[in-house]
Amino acid sequence: MKSKTAEAMKCNTCRDNQYVLFNKKGKIHVKACKCYCCDKCQGTGKIFGEDADGISRIRECQCAGFFKKLKLFNHAGIPGKFVHEDLDNYEIGRHRSLKDAVTRSRTFIKEFVRMKGQYSQGLIFMGEPGLGKTHLSVSIIKELILQHGVECKFVDFFELLRDIRHGYGEDISEGEFINPYVGVKVLVIDELAKGRNTDWELTVLDHFISARYNDDDKVTLVTTNFKDKLDGGIRQEEKGNPKSGFSNASARYTLEEKIGPRIFSRLMEMCKKVHLQGKDFRQEQC
Repeated sequence: MKSKTAEAMKCNTCRDNQYVLFNKKGKIHVKACKCYCCDKCQGTGKIFGEDADGISRIRECQCAGFFKKLKLFNHAGIPGKFVHEDLDNYEIGRHRSLKDAVTRSRTFIKEFVRMKGQYSQGLIFMGEPGLGKTHLSVSIIKELILQHGVECKFVDFFELLRDIRHGYGEDISEGEFINPYVGVKVLVIDELAKGRNTDWELTVLDHFISARYNDDDKVTLVTTNFKDKLDGGIRQEEKGNPKSGFSNASARYTLEEKIGPRIFSRLMEMCKKVHLQGKDFRQEQC
């Protein structure tokens, strides 16, 4: 927006973004910064004027677009721990794959915006825990919402399954939990294949993925600790370290083995693979 005065362009609170992000009950929320003021409607969101026939009418101010972005963001469900994360502060480290992952993320945003949302192929970030897969996916949707007004949502699929189970006891259907995510323009599915992946869980996932797969104007971003191929084609327990193998499912199973060939095949068509390698950021900080 260009409605700020010259003095407001030096706001230390929002760093001239005109909005402020904060953690509210475990989710990131956003509000207009105190420096923001539209000089056309003085914050009312409405403009009074006469049309070509001299009739007085009320029309929506252009600043309404700014507040629509904030509303979209507050409904995205992004975890509060990522309130300060973006692509600029992603730690590339020493491994080239991490730098490539940032480049792929920036390219995705650029192409999505250039094609005005008519871009149907997402990204699936694959790699060991602690490499910043969720950081990257969250950074993408934060920019898409706040800079370009794209409707996006974040869902931890493991937590969604837990909510659905809880909903059975309160006579709430699966659809009430799933539908808000199925129809969103850009969806982040975090921690795919985490858990036991029982028949029921895979049935829910199949419905979830199939609905977005068949609606080809929806884009899905996925994070998973599981890879499409095991390192060297050898499982951890086959290397003479069975304890390590059983404690690390991602070293023992491929993503296809965890979610089944049907869902895996559709995901590979829906998303471009982005492999991340390197050391666990969390362990390095200890």
